[in-house]
Amino acid sequence: MYTLYYSPGSCSLIIHCLLAELGAPFELKRVDFEKKEHHGAQFRKLNPKGKVPALATPDGVLTECMALTEYLCNRHDAEGRWLAKPGSWRRAKTLENIATLSTEIHNNLFNRFFHEDAFSADPKVQAEVKEVAAGRLGEFFRGEEAALTRPYWSGGDAPDAADLYFMVIVRWGRWLAPPATRMGKLEPFFTRMTERPAVAQSFQREGIPPFGNT
Repeated sequence: MYTLYYSPGSCSLIIHCLLAELGAPFELKRVDFEKKEHHGAQFRKLNPKGKVPALATPDGVLTECMALTEYLCNRHDAEGRWLAKPGSWRRAKTLENIATLSTEIHNNLFNRFFHEDAFSADPKVQAEVKEVAAGRLGEFFRGEEAALTRPYWSGGDAPDAADLYFMVIVRWGRWLAPPATRMGKLEPFFTRMTERPAVAQSFQREGIPPFGNT
């Protein structure tokens, strides 16, 4: 049994959906960001970084989406459905895609878009940080929309673990103009992902609508 510490709609949703897709046994524990529970001593003892996702496993607590994806798929995805077998080209490409989303889009651009106050105390500078991030995110989504020729972002006819990450990234893009969730070929991709039973149930458990502003 795993325990996933999560915040609704955050990157922990990726691992929530993956656990559900894998059929792994897990329970959820919400970390209330509005109440700053992620900064509290109790959660910091669990995860000193003060972030989600954090997964309590039989081996200890593990964090970071890429590490969690590999850990869970190694144990519950014997057929390599979500993450291909070690040493394979397909696995390397999936991890490459996840790494790109994690470093370039999530922790770089979306961090500036959502948390511009972390980069300056000056409101003018904050506005500029957010504006630049929004522009670069728009360029990213336009590029990905133009390049999407298969049902899934990963380039296959069935989703892999990188598609779960991209799904969450697209959902965050609903705050842009135009919303990434409503862009040409991204909207059908996003709909296709969120209509998967395991994913839909994960959204319901977190109390978040796929296309909504919450």
